[in-house]
Amino acid sequence: MKALRTFKLAHRGAVLLGVMMMVMLLASCGFGKAGDVKESSETGGQAITSEMTDGSQSQDYVTTHRGQTFGQVNPSLFGTFDSAKEVEAFDQALRTAIKMPGIMNVVEPEYDVEIHYKGKITSIHLWLEPDSKRGMFTYITDTGTGYQLTDQSTAQLTEFIGQLRYSPDQAKENGDVVFTVGGIANREIWDKFVTEVKKEKAASVQLTTYTKEGSPIFNNLEYGYQGEFIRHRFDTTHDPMGMPLKSVEFCKELVAAQTEQGVEYRLNGCGEGHDQESETFHVLFPVDDAK
Repeated sequence: MKALRTFKLAHRGAVLLGVMMMVMLLASCGFGKAGDVKESSETGGQAITSEMTDGSQSQDYVTTHRGQTFGQVNPSLFGTFDSAKEVEAFDQALRTAIKMPGIMNVVEPEYDVEIHYKGKITSIHLWLEPDSKRGMFTYITDTGTGYQLTDQSTAQLTEFIGQLRYSPDQAKENGDVVFTVGGIANREIWDKFVTEVKKEKAASVQLTTYTKEGSPIFNNLEYGYQGEFIRHRFDTTHDPMGMPLKSVEFCKELVAAQTEQGVEYRLNGCGEGHDQESETFHVLFPVDDAK
């Protein structure tokens, strides 16, 4: 009887040891269900990253997006970099940046950037002001802490992003209301925005107007920002032939007027006293496009 009990204990111990060895083996092989995400958070020049284990993307690349708000990446794609030189330059920019003191209190980012490098994704907000020799960034997950880029990295990233071309096809695919010499695309998106504003429902839209040289000029309208205001962002910095200008204003109403040329839209109730007409927003839908 004693021998039988000893055999049972030994048998249980062997089974337990076998189970433990199997668990360790599976863990070492990275066993897990598809889509598992392992988070890591480091500071001092190291990237805050997410590691994907589903094997959906193996190539290194970087996506850029026009910055819209803090804490998230604008889903509309602006451009992509996939050469080793470009991707490594973005990664190096983060690793050589210097942490800035204090808590950041800055305007909305110029760009959102996602760096897909060596199986990891790093998401940042990026500022590359034309009049500054040193850019800065924050991690999406920590927008209160800023990191200053080196002169070299600032120059490199400015050059790379400056070479991107936001095409009318890309703008149309992103859902922009697109104005080109050939006509207007996505007019229905503008009509939906106007309808939502009339119903006093939160809504946003991006209008992209292309110059005759093919450069984009952006107008972003967001209704419901801080109450009943329409927040208007105007950006000509991607037009190398024009005067680079960025501005933000808050207006009370979007007004429409029927003219011989078509339907004309303007913003009223702008300025500090909310008694001025916007100087940077004027949209005309020609007769053929007007409803």
